[in-house]
Amino acid sequence: MGVTPIIAAPRDLDAEQHRDIERFERAIAQYLAGEIGEDVFRVMRLNNGVYGQRQGGTNQMVRIKLPAGTITPEQLDLMGHIADEFSRGWGHITTRQNVQVHYVELTRVPEVMRLLGAVGLTSREACGDTVRNVMACHLAGACPHEHLDVTPWAEAAFEHFVRNPL
Repeated sequence: MGVTPIIAAPRDLDAEQHRDIERFERAIAQYLAGEIGEDVFRVMRLNNGVYGQRQGGTNQMVRIKLPAGTITPEQLDLMGHIADEFSRGWGHITTRQNVQVHYVELTRVPEVMRLLGAVGLTSREACGDTVRNVMACHLAGACPHEHLDVTPWAEAAFEHFVRNPL
């Protein structure tokens, strides 16, 4: 469909990210095989930033976290690729400085998660009763009137809350 993004320097997934995605992939297979129920699967799905859609079928909405609301050109390019390749060609930015992509087939969500990890992004804990994202002013680091660029602190808080829900 779209142009495949060029990931300049793909990052290796850290061991925890790799385990999270593999665990979710197994849960998807178990859910689709009827080995685990909707209530059990819902918790796993939400922990991974994935909402089921009410249109029926296995379409999902994947919420991608943008720590401090920042995004690199490489990450933005990948978002476009994900929207084109895995969705209907669009996504949207939320009021919490995340990006949501709808109509992602459930079995393809782990592939999206791996691509996100390759550019330093995640959907982990972007849903449910948790710290969904840590936001910062859109002018942080660029505003001539700011006393301090809060971006490093926002990014550190973001990292702290991944896998450490309240």
